[in-house]
Amino acid sequence: MRKIWLIAAATYRRQARSSRFLFLTFALPVIMVIAGAVPLLRAQGGAAAAVGYVDGTGQLALDAAAPADGGPALIAYADLAAAHAATARGEIAGYLAIPADYFEGAPVAYYGDEEPNFELQAALTARMRRALLPDRPDWALARLDDPSDVTYVARDTGDAVATGPAMVVRIVAPIALAIVFAIVVMTGAGQMGSAMALEKERRSMEMIITSLAPRELVAGKVLGMTLLSATQVGVWAVGAGIAIALALAGAADPSAFSVPWNVLLWAVLLGAPGYFLYALLAAGLGMIAGDNQQAQQLASILGVIGLSPLWFTGLLINAIDGPLAVALTLFPLTAPIVALIRMALTEVPTWQLVAALVAIILALLGSVWLVGRVFRAGMLMYGQRLRPRQIVRALRDA
Repeated sequence: MRKIWLIAAATYRRQARSSRFLFLTFALPVIMVIAGAVPLLRAQGGAAAAVGYVDGTGQLALDAAAPADGGPALIAYADLAAAHAATARGEIAGYLAIPADYFEGAPVAYYGDEEPNFELQAALTARMRRALLPDRPDWALARLDDPSDVTYVARDTGDAVATGPAMVVRIVAPIALAIVFAIVVMTGAGQMGSAMALEKERRSMEMIITSLAPRELVAGKVLGMTLLSATQVGVWAVGAGIAIALALAGAADPSAFSVPWNVLLWAVLLGAPGYFLYALLAAGLGMIAGDNQQAQQLASILGVIGLSPLWFTGLLINAIDGPLAVALTLFPLTAPIVALIRMALTEVPTWQLVAALVAIILALLGSVWLVGRVFRAGMLMYGQRLRPRQIVRALRDA
C-alpha cells in the first residue's frame, strides 16, 4: 500500500504542475466569479438613477405611487420629446412611454441607453401595480405579485419543493452535476492515458519487474489522477459557490434555496466509482497505445462516450421513463450522467439507481482484471505497439 501512495503522490505532483492542469483548474472559476459579479455591479451602479415617464392615459400618478421598499425616483414629463431630451442631458437613466390605449392591452416601452436590470424592472412593475390599485394595502399588492405558492410534494419520499428558486435548484443542480462529471471524465481520461503512455516511454516497465507489481503501478496512477480530478472539482465548486452568491446578492432570499441532498448523495455514489471505471479503462488504453499521441487519441474515445448521454437529452426528455432512458441508466458508462438528468425531470425509482450502482461496481471489478492483464501483456510485448490481434493473443497468454 505504501508503494501505491508513493506513486499516487508522484503522479499528483507531476500533473499538478503542468500548465494545462493549472489553466483548466483556475481559468473556469475566475470566469464564473466575473460573470456572477456583473449583475451585482450593474445593480449597484444604476440603483440610484431617476427614471422618467410619459403617461399617455392621463390617469396614472406613478410619482406618487412609491412602494414601501423604495425604488428609483420617477419624474413625469409632458411628452416623449421632453423625456428624450432629459435622458440625453443625463438627468434620468431612461423613461417609460405609457400609451393612451394602455388599459386596452397596449405594451409599455422603456427607452434608455442601457437595458434595465432586474432590480429596476421589479421596482417599475411595483410602481405600475400600485398606480393601477392606489387604494389597496401593501399586503394585497404583495399577494397579487405572488397569488399562489404551489409546493410540490413527492408521493414516495415526502420531499417538499416550492415553486421559485427551490424548484430551479432542483432542476438545475442535477444537470449541472452531470455536466461537471462529463467534463471531469474528458479531462481525466486524457490525462490518465497520457500518464500511462509516458511510463512506457520512460521504460518504467523495467523498474516494475524488479521493484513493484504491475497492479501497484496501475493503482497508484489511478489514485493520483483521481485526487487530481478531486482537486480540480473542488476548486470549481468554490468558484461556482462564490459566483452564485454574487449573482444572487440582493436579488433573492437565501432561505428560499434548499440543498438537494438526495441528488448529491446519488451523484457521489454513482460518480465516484464511475470515474474510477473511466480512469482504469483510460489506463488500459494508455498501455495499448504506442506513444503519447496515440494514447490521447484512444482516451478521447472514452471522452466521447462520457459526453454521449448529453447528445440524447432531447430523446430522454421526450420519454424520460422510456426504455432508452432506463437502459442508459443501467449501462455503467452512461449511468452517472443519465441518472442525474432524469432526476432533474422525474422521480427515478430507487431500484434503478441501486441497479446502476451495482452495474458500475461490477464493471469496475471487471476492468481491474482486464487492465491488469493488459498491463502484463504490455510487459510481455514491451517496445511494440499492441494491435487488436496481438492484444487478444497476449491477454490469453498473460
